[in-house]
Amino acid sequence: MDLDRARSSLLEGRTKKPAERSSVLTPKEEYRRRLEENLTLDSEGRPFRMLPFWSPSTRNSRRSLLVDEMMQEERDHARYFSASADKILEAPGLIDDYYLNIMDWGKENILAVASGPSVYLWKADTDEVQLLLSADEEENYPTSVSWCDDGKKLAIGYATSQIELWDALTFQQVRTFEGHKRRVGSLSWNRHILTSGSRDCSIINHDVRSHRKPVSRFRGHSNEVCGLRWSEGGRQLASGGNDNLVCVWESLNMGSSKYLHRFNDHNAAVRALAWCPHKSNVLASGGGAADRCIKIWNTREGKHQKEILSAHGYNQNQLTLWSYPSMSRIADLKGHTSRVLHLSQSPDGTTVVSAAADESIRFWKVFEPPRNSSIAANDGSDSILSLKRMHIR
Repeated sequence: MDLDRARSSLLEGRTKKPAERSSVLTPKEEYRRRLEENLTLDSEGRPFRMLPFWSPSTRNSRRSLLVDEMMQEERDHARYFSASADKILEAPGLIDDYYLNIMDWGKENILAVASGPSVYLWKADTDEVQLLLSADEEENYPTSVSWCDDGKKLAIGYATSQIELWDALTFQQVRTFEGHKRRVGSLSWNRHILTSGSRDCSIINHDVRSHRKPVSRFRGHSNEVCGLRWSEGGRQLASGGNDNLVCVWESLNMGSSKYLHRFNDHNAAVRALAWCPHKSNVLASGGGAADRCIKIWNTREGKHQKEILSAHGYNQNQLTLWSYPSMSRIADLKGHTSRVLHLSQSPDGTTVVSAAADESIRFWKVFEPPRNSSIAANDGSDSILSLKRMHIR
């Protein structure tokens, strides 16, 4: 990569005086001649440059490198934040189970956490903690929680395959859903559709407005469905399973059990899923301990700075912030003493909450508030100008 030295070496033989040159080239000189010829001339003898480097001043040229643009953009948006947790809550009884999804932060700024047989609500505005429910049976503990789109109702999946819908304002159960045969470890909302994933390997779509049978059932996994995430626009559903697969389903094809895509590149269970808020077709997935990879599917060049926050375990139990698409590490956030099991993001997008097997819940001030308040005010979940970041959990 030392271009000056390389060029000097290539031209060394040409700087000698005619009298000093031998009529017969040595093998080294002949190799140098052919190398220079192939590096500087194309097949028709015209000047040719391979692997050109461009300065920032040529940014507008069509031949400028994307790497230059990404690195410059990251430098322009450099910022500083605390690597320590902003707030810590104790969560005794938090189940250390990688395949469950027992924490979610709703749009009403209320954090729902399942701890043992109980579900608690923490109100960020008042710092108040309230008990929503406690399961009567020891075997029937909550295994997943998920707020609906407006943050007023909470869906709760149980180890005995049942699903309940609760009103967070009245603290009353609204209704129940059935259809699974084993525990429900993952839930995700798409407007009035509540999607559930189970250890029975199936995915069920429930219409919460109707008391009829489920709308549809997806079958594409051969082991527990431990991750579900609808895209921001509600057009696609991503599912991850303990069979190491990632499936993508279309909302327009709800009546069919045929997936749109199925990715098998992970080497461990896939529970961590996140759709990019800037590009609706960009999906990030994270594998378990035997995989230790974050994979990006269907990536396309974007116009905004993007970041991915991932949670880790076993070694350092840290949260790591990555710049996308270069995937360069920005910072590590440390504090947990056991593996991080869950991540959720505040409604304003500035704070991320993590829950770990050390039975603690930590709040991290990671992201900046929107720079342009007018954009933030008009920012819908489907907008290409969304300033939210995606997190991997």
